[in-house]
Amino acid sequence: MARQLIIDRFEGPYAICEEVTETGKQESSKPGKKPGKNAKDLRFFGIEKAELPENAGEGTVLRIDDEGTLSVDEEATKARRAKLQAMQDGLWAK
Repeated sequence: MARQLIIDRFEGPYAICEEVTETGKQESSKPGKKPGKNAKDLRFFGIEKAELPENAGEGTVLRIDDEGTLSVDEEATKARRAKLQAMQDGLWAK
């Protein structure tokens, strides 16, 4: 079963990636904020930049296949960016 990660940020030679849960929801955590009910599902991974697909950047959705190969999930990345843009547009429209 393929897994999905989202590149959260880059720190030195690593991409810090957040795992997408089985429900398809990205869990987020903030320092000092109480964990939500799904906090136990929250997992981050450090992946060396050299191991990433060439066109991967912050916010990119990565798919890991059963053999451990990383690839960019273009459809999921576009859908995620469109959803975030709609949320931002809703904030500025008020």
